Amino acid sequence: MLKSYDVAELRAGMKVGRAVKDFDGKTLIKENVKLTSEMLDSLRGKNIFSVYIDVTPEEYAPTVASQEFLLDNDYLACYKKCFAITQNLYYGFANTGKLDRNSLVEIIRAENISELCDDGAKSVTQIHNMKRDGDYVIHHALNVGILAGIMAHWLDYRATQVGELVMTGLLSEIGKMKISKGILNKTDKLDAEELAEVRKHVVFGYAMLVESPLKSLKNVLLGVLHHHERCDGSGYPSKLKGDKISDFGKIIAVLDIYDAMVANRSYAKRNSPFDIIKVLYNDVLAGKLDTRFSIVFMKKLLQAINGSWVGLSDGRRGKIVYLDDSRVTALPIVQTTKGDFVDLNRRTDIKVDALLTAQEAT
Repeated sequence: MLKSYDVAELRAGMKVGRAVKDFDGKTLIKENVKLTSEMLDSLRGKNIFSVYIDVTPEEYAPTVASQEFLLDNDYLACYKKCFAITQNLYYGFANTGKLDRNSLVEIIRAENISELCDDGAKSVTQIHNMKRDGDYVIHHALNVGILAGIMAHWLDYRATQVGELVMTGLLSEIGKMKISKGILNKTDKLDAEELAEVRKHVVFGYAMLVESPLKSLKNVLLGVLHHHERCDGSGYPSKLKGDKISDFGKIIAVLDIYDAMVANRSYAKRNSPFDIIKVLYNDVLAGKLDTRFSIVFMKKLLQAINGSWVGLSDGRRGKIVYLDDSRVTALPIVQTTKGDFVDLNRRTDIKVDALLTAQEAT
């Protein structure tokens, strides 16, 4: 079993699992060689960033199911509070046509939304497992806001940028308050006219924000307007391409897709994170999603869910014990509750169906 290590993490005695080569293709260290202190010193003086090390499955043996992936009661209480505030914000706009800035400020206060964004691993697990009772639009907006807060930290944004990106995620759906509930709640496929109406929500949201106390926050306004644009010009409302799309628009586009695919709606089966990453990666290859932001999100997400409990398509349950996060399309190695190791990169007949809570796994 191979694992990629940063050069700084390497230690003498580790066995090289794949030959180390420089940029010219010259072999520096052969496969199956054990590292020495001299070799490590030599690597640190070259432009080598990672090395594949041969490890045994036992080194990744999972521990007994712990509390870390249980649905957290404190988290759920905070989520319900933020859901209620977000709903008041959205419904208030629907009733008055105005944005209640106090509600928005209340959501992003340190003890509210930031608490939901504080632990990426916990937040992603909660998003995958929580029931979405009530208005789907509100749940989606809140979850995109949470993912935006996590993503902002992954991008090492400053505090001001974090707040603005969270606002963009929270407000990304507010234009839908001008769309008929009959269309929004329709479970059958939308016809062309209905789809065109739904797509107006980005313009409606932007127009509302221009007339709101947030009108000076250009990044927020453009993020709301652009989050359905695609880098190849196939998006809406303006079919913008590449650099014409704002950074916030590119980021929220990725997060919007992720949460929409997580949701267990009546007409859409809940997807596992690996199914969603495959879709995102294909959209990157097709030139639809921004490469930089998409890759950061996918790599960090894989790191966050490493160690999670999963349900497999053959009915078995287990814990992710290894993920090669150097490849965003890598699948995990899972140890089942009976102790068997399943390498999903080799077993194409088995897949991860969903993330589980520890209660579901034991």
